[in-house]
Amino acid sequence: MTSTAVVTGGAGFIGSHVAACFARRGYSVRVLDDLSTGDRASCDSAWRLDEVDVRDADAVSECVAGADVMAHLAAYTSVPGSFELHAECYRTNVWGTWNVLEACVRHGVQKLVFASSSSVYAELPEGPKSEKDCAEPISPYAVSKLEGEHLLGIFREARGLASVALRFFNVYGPRQAADSAYAAAVPIFIERGLREEGLTVFGDGHQTRDFVHVEDVAEAVVRAAEAPASGVYNVGTGQEIEILELADVIAELTGGPRDHHFEPRRAGDVRSSTADVSQVKKELDWKARRSLREGLASTVDWYRSRPEVERPR
Repeated sequence: MTSTAVVTGGAGFIGSHVAACFARRGYSVRVLDDLSTGDRASCDSAWRLDEVDVRDADAVSECVAGADVMAHLAAYTSVPGSFELHAECYRTNVWGTWNVLEACVRHGVQKLVFASSSSVYAELPEGPKSEKDCAEPISPYAVSKLEGEHLLGIFREARGLASVALRFFNVYGPRQAADSAYAAAVPIFIERGLREEGLTVFGDGHQTRDFVHVEDVAEAVVRAAEAPASGVYNVGTGQEIEILELADVIAELTGGPRDHHFEPRRAGDVRSSTADVSQVKKELDWKARRSLREGLASTVDWYRSRPEVERPR
């Protein structure tokens, strides 16, 4: 009998890759997404798509019925926006997660994988962040993700729900939007570079990040759903790069200029963010397989293929 995987946020950037990875593993895939930022076009016609908001407990429960495993990626994802829209962020990321957990218990889901964030580490000393480091979030978004991890722990201990929280570092790759308030550096840099426009860097550009390809992340989610392990794991490459260097690489790959423009540091941005990946390698037998340059080159190729990217005349 075919197992069923439910992916909340499965029409979105990371979620659609996760759903595709489950499908390749032979699962019947069900996507739960309110399409506020997701796109129907990202979903395969073989998947069932339920247009549902995770804040709607009854609708979530109905969609989860019959699932064997679940990946919860639906979220309010803007760090800067979370300072202004606290309530919206918490209703989605905390109350929505509670609804998903309740539905999993009610319908006997075997394993839940929750998309957490490296932002929970905040301003710890420079160097790779370990799961053993004390979480000290500095944005409402990061607080909401840490609260989600706490909820998983409560449901694991009190309700017997097997679960894993994966702290994603900086995920990039095809289908990542560059035209929304939530857009990250990579898609914005790529689209500006393809238009031969200068790139905008927030802060001095010497802040470091750990960029991990979305297909590697999707494989980590499916691995976590199938493994007996539980708890919290970093999902990154363990390799850091300065934002200025990232901008230079993308300018080279796109043929764009290197005369970068600098803006003040944004609220909630941390100085250093690199993953210690020793625990995820040991307990989930997972590691990122794609180098940053390889991943960026294939991502640039994907953006080049999109007709909506305006080319200079």
